[in-house]
Amino acid sequence: MTISTTKLVDDNFKIIVNSNGVGNEYQQLLVDVVSSNNASSEPKVSIANMQYEILGTGKVTVFFKSDPTKNVELSDRGNWGLKPDEIKLQDPIGDISLSSDSTVTKYNLVIECHKEAGYKNG
Repeated sequence: MTISTTKLVDDNFKIIVNSNGVGNEYQQLLVDVVSSNNASSEPKVSIANMQYEILGTGKVTVFFKSDPTKNVELSDRGNWGLKPDEIKLQDPIGDISLSSDSTVTKYNLVIECHKEAGYKNG
C-alpha cells in the first residue's frame, strides 16, 4: 500500500494535506506544491505545522524532494512546528515527500504548509 493523501485546504496562504499509510514507503509524494492553486513555475512553501500519529517503532521522515537535507523525523504522537526550538523549514522549490521505516505499522499525518513565494495573486 502506498500513501493516501487528501488535500483539505489550498487557498492563497496555505496548503493543508491529510495523509495516512504504512511502513516501508520511499519518497512518496505528500504535498504537490507544483500543482497547488496559483503556483508559478517556481513555488516555494514552508512547513508550518504537522500533527502526527506514528504506530510501530519506526520513524516517518518528511522532506523537500529537491533538498532531502531539509527534513523532519517523526515518531510516536505529537505536533511539530510553530515552537521556538523548531526551525522553520522553507526555501526549496518543489514538492514535499515522505518516507517511512519498515517498522512503522501505520501513520496518520496532517501537514500545513505556508505559501512563501512563487504564487500568483489570486
